[in-house]
Amino acid sequence: MHVTLINPNICMQRGDFFGTGIPYLPMSLAWVAGYLRQKHSVTVIDAFGEKPMQMRTEGKLHVQGLTVPEILARVPQDTDIIFVYAAKVVAFTVTKAIVAALRKQFEIPIVMLENTQSVVAYSLKTAGKEFLDAGADYCIIGEAENRVDKLLAAIAAKKDPDFDGILYRKNGKDVLIDKKEFIQNLDELPFPAWDLFPLKNYWALGYAHGPMQGKYVPLLTSRGCPYGCKYCVVPATNARRWRFRSPKHVVDEIEHWVKTLGVTEFHLEDLNPTVRKDRIVEICREILARDLKISWKIVAGTKVETMDRDTVTWMAKAGCTYVSISPESGSPAVLKLMDKPFNHELALDMVRHMHKLGITTQACFVLGFPGETPEDLQLTRKYVNKLVKAGIDEVALFVMTPIPGSNQFNALDGYENYSQLTFTPIWRKDFKRLSSFRNRLYAEFYLRKLLFHPVRLIRQPFNVLFKNFETKTEMTAFRTLKLMRIIATS
Repeated sequence: MHVTLINPNICMQRGDFFGTGIPYLPMSLAWVAGYLRQKHSVTVIDAFGEKPMQMRTEGKLHVQGLTVPEILARVPQDTDIIFVYAAKVVAFTVTKAIVAALRKQFEIPIVMLENTQSVVAYSLKTAGKEFLDAGADYCIIGEAENRVDKLLAAIAAKKDPDFDGILYRKNGKDVLIDKKEFIQNLDELPFPAWDLFPLKNYWALGYAHGPMQGKYVPLLTSRGCPYGCKYCVVPATNARRWRFRSPKHVVDEIEHWVKTLGVTEFHLEDLNPTVRKDRIVEICREILARDLKISWKIVAGTKVETMDRDTVTWMAKAGCTYVSISPESGSPAVLKLMDKPFNHELALDMVRHMHKLGITTQACFVLGFPGETPEDLQLTRKYVNKLVKAGIDEVALFVMTPIPGSNQFNALDGYENYSQLTFTPIWRKDFKRLSSFRNRLYAEFYLRKLLFHPVRLIRQPFNVLFKNFETKTEMTAFRTLKLMRIIATS
């Protein structure tokens, strides 16, 4: 069959350069492309990557990339089936518009693919009905590699799909067969098909999700997360199941991209890559044994309690230069509400050790979780101050939003559509109060950083100037200036 895969546009909430507009490479889609091309002819249309500097404004969103007519024109006429990636929640309305336009022009099946490995995605079990309304025929819920063959077989046989992880409509009624199976042996999957994506356009941007310093490739060394954080969609999309690739398979992929793309920088996009310390250490040993001169960064966050000083030391030896951790709150009471275990004292020790080894660190926090009090916010403020003294390089302060599929999806209202469910939810009644606290805490962070670690702070403007990004903050400043110029001329 001839299969076409579509990655939607990157979207940015108007006025929010901080939390939206980040060019995540479509990780899960690239893995599906690698799987499908074993048996089928595959065309990839990357609506962002093919024209990343083309900008338009639609309502409250700035949209980067191809227009809808340009996307339609790129679909080969002999395509048998179209898969559309449900990439990020901020792009929900744009993705739905793409589906509706495809439905008008093509009479072939349209299938939505869930982005299961991202905290800025959403559950198709919750949101899929809107895509069916727009014209999609099926939504694959959960990992696609173990379901696409079954769906293609059902379509070819003109039968209703009867496997787990599928949502479709029959006789005007939605049929949901919820997911049960998860891929256990990830080593059996082929590497993601990054050669089908316009990587050079992503590299030319000069910014990424993680702090980039040249050509890079994202890595997914594991899938899922065993924790049940209530603000997060991942417990819904992965059912708290963590599965991992073997160290050899991970380093085989690294070596493959070093040889075929000339890449020496790798960004780990795992939801929680360090669950097993022994596996991370073995990955480090394998990198060193092969004498691979690379740098790698844990950019999507990890559970700091799963590491110790020995693990971090091995990571530094093997080229790790950046680690993001997620305290989320300085208040034990709020962490209990979130169902988020976190060891504050151990995290401080790990930050000190990483600082000593030259690993850049980030700490992420969620403000405004239901039940949080002003006293809880002050505990977060005090903990941020402790992290600064320990050597944290940057903090990210997000305001809680009800992601479709998360435990807290129904906890807040006031938004008009899912694209407004960003981590800068201006529609929240208490947003001004939380935003004011956030701005004050950022200011205090930089003042204290100037006091305790002045050299690192003074270095940041030069890193922005010379595009030698060590932190996401530096890269955000560069991205903001670049996008403001594009918006002004578009």
